Amino acid sequence: MAIGGSVYQLKYKPNTKFVFQSGLRFNHVTSEADFTENNEFLNLPFTSSKNNAGALTGTAGLTWSPNEIMQWKLNAASAFRAPNIDDIGKVFDSEPGSVVVPNENLRPEYAYGGEVGLKLDFNKTFVLDLSTYYTYLDNALVRRDYTLNGVTEIMYDGELSNVQAIKNASKAWIYGFEVGLKIALTKGLELTSQYSVIGGTEENNSIEVPIRHVAPNFGNTHLVWHYKGLTLDAFANYNAELSFNQLAPSEKEKDYIYAADENGNPYAPSWYTLNVRTQYKISKATTITAALENITNQRYRPYSSGIAAPGRNLIFALKYSL
Repeated sequence: MAIGGSVYQLKYKPNTKFVFQSGLRFNHVTSEADFTENNEFLNLPFTSSKNNAGALTGTAGLTWSPNEIMQWKLNAASAFRAPNIDDIGKVFDSEPGSVVVPNENLRPEYAYGGEVGLKLDFNKTFVLDLSTYYTYLDNALVRRDYTLNGVTEIMYDGELSNVQAIKNASKAWIYGFEVGLKIALTKGLELTSQYSVIGGTEENNSIEVPIRHVAPNFGNTHLVWHYKGLTLDAFANYNAELSFNQLAPSEKEKDYIYAADENGNPYAPSWYTLNVRTQYKISKATTITAALENITNQRYRPYSSGIAAPGRNLIFALKYSL
């Protein structure tokens, strides 16, 4: 695989209240996969797969601070992702009864997005950070049913499997809202919290359906105490539920990695963890850290992982810098 590119940037600041930044970037990615040795088993209609992709992308943003309390941000950007070596050259079983084969006809996917943000800072005592964003994804690389040598099923690892491949088969829309809060309760005690609301759909056979890569709404809250070289952080992490109707079609087929709702359908339950972490700086070179995670020993799985997260666990660490 070969990657090349060039970058151009511009920054304009006519006064202390206004900043404009812009940039252009050109990327070119070349990748190649050779199936000669494995084609005896795969029986692909080609022995190699090559991909050349180049794109000019850009970004533009402005920051406006009309006073000491308020700051506005507006950003727009475009981006692209070239098919990687896994997309064009990897064979794997994506789920029981399905096998993903290489696709040599992939094109890059492109993203176009915008973001608006507002920050209110009341002398560092109360800080509120808000932002909302929207992204349009074109030629999205997604897994879809495929034909190989004119057939839709092949024997793979001793099992008759449905043939699939990564394809430029979709358009997607991703949007969300984020809020952050920081309150200085006393000189050494502060409360911080963040929460993200995420949504998104993709086009599947001319119908908009939930997109797989959008995680459930999530957030965290921290109560942090600082005293000389000691820091104590008590915090909670939490994720919202994704109901059966909110799951992408490809996720609904993976009932083996999800819980079952009252109707027997797969869904991702909400979860939370309570945690505490402490850090003590013994000297400039030595720091000791201890953490107790998932204190209530919750059993949960991060979205789409299929792997249960750790239960209650204790961590000790000693760091020494020369």
